[in-house]
Parts: sequence; structure tokens; C-alpha cells
Amino acid sequence: MTVDYKLLNGQMESLAQAEGWYVSLFANASALLWETLPDINWAGFYTVDGPDLVLGPFHGKVACIRIPREKGVCGAALREDRTMLVPDVHAFPGHIACDSASRSEIVIPLRDGRGRVAAVLDIDSPVLNRFSEQDRQGLEAFAHIIEKAMKGLAPMEKTIYLAGGCFWGCQKYFDLMDGVIETEVGYANGDAENPTYEQVKHGAGHAETVRVVYDPARLPLRELLERYFQVIDPTAVNHQGEDFGIQYRTGIYYADPADAPTVTAALNDLSRRYDKSLAVENQPLQAFYPAEEYHQKYLEKHPGGYCHIHFD
Repeated sequence: MTVDYKLLNGQMESLAQAEGWYVSLFANASALLWETLPDINWAGFYTVDGPDLVLGPFHGKVACIRIPREKGVCGAALREDRTMLVPDVHAFPGHIACDSASRSEIVIPLRDGRGRVAAVLDIDSPVLNRFSEQDRQGLEAFAHIIEKAMKGLAPMEKTIYLAGGCFWGCQKYFDLMDGVIETEVGYANGDAENPTYEQVKHGAGHAETVRVVYDPARLPLRELLERYFQVIDPTAVNHQGEDFGIQYRTGIYYADPADAPTVTAALNDLSRRYDKSLAVENQPLQAFYPAEEYHQKYLEKHPGGYCHIHFD
């Protein structure tokens, strides 16, 4: 059976104009593919979550929830940022058999408004060598329609800057949260531009801060802040744990003014739990400078390193 990709992609164009959120867009796209393409047993999306891919809307059997970027056809499409057309998945190095009936597969990366791969479109077939060059071209055009729609939607990710004492432990803490996409440690809201760690340590006025990129659909800002509150002493002035100094103050620094009411409401609720005044700063981000490379993911590099947060 020959697929009429002109008709299919025209239908996708109409659906894309009506959608206002990624979940809706991906859900209808997967349903359209499921109803239209012959000889397939799975059609859907995986979205980028940090280094890995996490399951999104789909049609077909129960699927793998999380796929490491170094595994499978989907991981290869993410790593190499290109369409992967695989005639025999069982001959593909690192193939993940979510459904043992799958024999061939095509995976197409999808880029967001900033040109970064934000998701992949994944279609499986129980037929060996199911997907032709015509299918590749038609489905890449289908994916391009979705990409254009993605550029007009609200971002799949947001960013907040959180200071909670020594940033080594804070970064690991946020990295372990489901819904956190990316973290980076650095120096926020101080006086000097591009400070070094030595300058910050000797009073440049910055706070050791973690830039947290998160998916608000999976981890709303209010929930993220509540979990942040669990590992700080919000009444301590310029210290956390055994660390003392202005760089170890606590603070919530937002880059999006729309986040300000959420931050204020969360702090107001937190203040009712304490008899003392809170010391957590609530400010717009003035500047953030990434810390030196040896500070990034420090506790991954040094598992026995100092940390004021307990993970056991």
C-alpha cells in the first residue's frame, strides 16, 4: 500500500494549527500516523530529559519509559541529530527491544525554537525493511510540520536559579529530580563580572547558585521550590551547614518575571512554618556566570567529596 504523504502532511498541517501544547500536538500526530501508515506496530514520541529520552504520547504496545542517549535507534538519532532508517533493528548495535515483534524502525529528531533536539519521532514496524526512501522523505516532511508548530508553542523547558549553600551538593540534589533537564553551577547576583572562585570566596558578593532547567509539565515551579526548601535552612543568614560566607546565602533568582508571583507565594507559605524571619532572597536574576569546569558535577567526579546535603 502506497502512502499519500501529500494528504497525510496536509492533515498534519491542519492539526498543528489547532494545537497549543506539546502533549496535544504529539498525541494527535501519533494518532494520525497510527491510522494512516500500514504495517506499523508503534508510533510516537520521546522527549529529551537531560542526557536521556523519556516516553511521550504514542500509539501501540506499552513502551520503554526511558532510553539512554547511548542506547538504541532513538538514542542514535538524538546523538547524531539525524534521521535513522533501520531495515533490521536486530542487527542494529545497542538495539532496545521494547516490543520483540518490531523488525524495522525509523526515528527522526525534532528541533525546538532554539535549534536544539527536543524530541524524536519514532515509528516501528513488524515487517523487515518496511521503510523506504519515499517514507523517509514523507515522514521528514511530516516532522518538519511538527517542528514549525513547536517553534510557536510555549517552551518545553524553563529555567530558575537557586542558591542553597555549597553548590556541589545542590547540583547533585537537583540532578536527581525527575523533570530536571539540565543543571549548571555558577555565581549569581554579585558585583564583579566573570568572577573566579577565588574572587567569590573572598567577598565579590555572588551567591553559589545552580541554574536549573526543568520541564514545567512534569515538575511545576511550585513543586521544585518545595523540594528546594527541604534541603536548606531558610532562616540561616549567609551560611548553610558548615559553610559560612555571603556566597553561601540562600536565594531564588528568576529570569522570567512571570515566575515572580509563584516565588513570592511559595516563600510566603514557607514563612508561616517558622517563628524567625526567612533569609532566602527573592530577586530577579541580575547576572549568572558559570563556575569553573572542575566545579561542574563535582560529586559525580568525586563521590566522596564534601556535601552539606545528605542523600542516604
